[in-house]
Amino acid sequence: MKLFIYIVLFLYTKNSVHSEKPFKSIPVTVKTYENDTVLLPCYIDENEGKLRVRWYKDKKLLGDSHTPHEILPPRVRMHANYSLQVDALQAEDTADYTCEIIRPEPWGPIRQTHSIEVLYSPTVKTVPEDGFLEVRKGEYVDIGCETTGTPAPIVDWRKNGEAMALLEHRSRIRFRAEHRLLAGVYECIANNGVGDPARGTITVVIQDAPVVTSARTYVHTAVGLRAALAATLEFAVPPARTAWYRDGRPVKTDDRVVLMVQDNVHQLIFRNVRKPDLGNYTFRAENKLGMADLMFKLTAVPNAASFKMETALNKATATSFTLIWEVDSYSTIIEYNLWLRPYYGRLVTPEPDAFTTEPPANQWSKIVVPGDSSDGPIHSAIYTVRGLTPSTVYEAIVTSRNRFGWSKPSSILHFATEPGAGRTRPSTADYSDITPILVETEPEPYNISQAQIFERLNELSSGTRETVSMAAILVSCSVAFSFS
Repeated sequence: MKLFIYIVLFLYTKNSVHSEKPFKSIPVTVKTYENDTVLLPCYIDENEGKLRVRWYKDKKLLGDSHTPHEILPPRVRMHANYSLQVDALQAEDTADYTCEIIRPEPWGPIRQTHSIEVLYSPTVKTVPEDGFLEVRKGEYVDIGCETTGTPAPIVDWRKNGEAMALLEHRSRIRFRAEHRLLAGVYECIANNGVGDPARGTITVVIQDAPVVTSARTYVHTAVGLRAALAATLEFAVPPARTAWYRDGRPVKTDDRVVLMVQDNVHQLIFRNVRKPDLGNYTFRAENKLGMADLMFKLTAVPNAASFKMETALNKATATSFTLIWEVDSYSTIIEYNLWLRPYYGRLVTPEPDAFTTEPPANQWSKIVVPGDSSDGPIHSAIYTVRGLTPSTVYEAIVTSRNRFGWSKPSSILHFATEPGAGRTRPSTADYSDITPILVETEPEPYNISQAQIFERLNELSSGTRETVSMAAILVSCSVAFSFS
């Protein structure tokens, strides 16, 4: 019995001694760059005697110390101390390298594993590979960038050169093409801190109906002059068919009326305007996804007047204010209609100091101002309105008429009268320092001569009118003018 135990203890002790790893080296992870050389240690206890050593790359056998006739792969060699050397590192050398010592029975092999990470700059492969994607409006856009590189690259995105505010770094983007403005050039940038970042671009095209714009759809001209209607085809995918129409029929072109297309600007040019040319025109762009019409008016009526704001000329008193405006017209201005109404701070009851800041009802009062004998093209007028209420803000617009009709209304001018005796506003409201302010308005799509929205409810009881050319000396004529 004692002999059996001794044998067991002997075997256990011997096995315990040989089960300890005889490595003097420790596992290492080597991070380095391409074309460098790495030496992986496999130092064993010299008391172990001559042992058999094998090296593996991941699970693939690279070499065996007992079969020196087997040739190691290129750039790899095993030293006499069993260390493994890898020269001229390449990206594919990134792997786990295991040194295995084969021991005689009854002891099995022991192993030590090292790692090599070959650091190299990123590369990018776009999805789709050709860098181009075209979808219809409403479909999904799915684009991406497949990257390589060690360490793993971080991917950022740009659209048309501007950084995209994504919540996280991602190599793929997917979204619904709900608007044509989502189209553009998408760029992915992969960066891992090694070398220069890699970039890939993907052009995304979203098919949609045409979009047409114009800087000017109301074109003022005169008989005998040259005129052009210009429409910009902002967008059309697939390409659009385009045409110009007059009263629903295609415009007939000849040597005098010509079509011109430059880049995305389509022009209908009248080299010598004739009276029958005046009227409404339509530019149409159409593709399989929709149609866009843009209306134009070629007219000889005056352009909308423009109020001029000159501190020295816009003279204000408690009961009067001098207005100045200019009009473009190739024909003589026959008359102006000047429309006025209180804007705020007006009296609403006969009682003193009964004021409101609510906008008034649409009660405009009209003053007819005579035109001038000038042929233009620039006509100027000065008019002093009298009989106004002290300390009140007014708004004014003006329209102009020549032999072809009435212009569109001007932008609204806000101006204020000075404080004065009589019916005055409360002391808490001070409008005396208000300077004339123009408020831009969208012109109505019809001739102002056909619109009666500015007819006042109460006709002027009496009054005089005045007008004078800007080139003339300023003359101030009185006009009795009051609001009901």
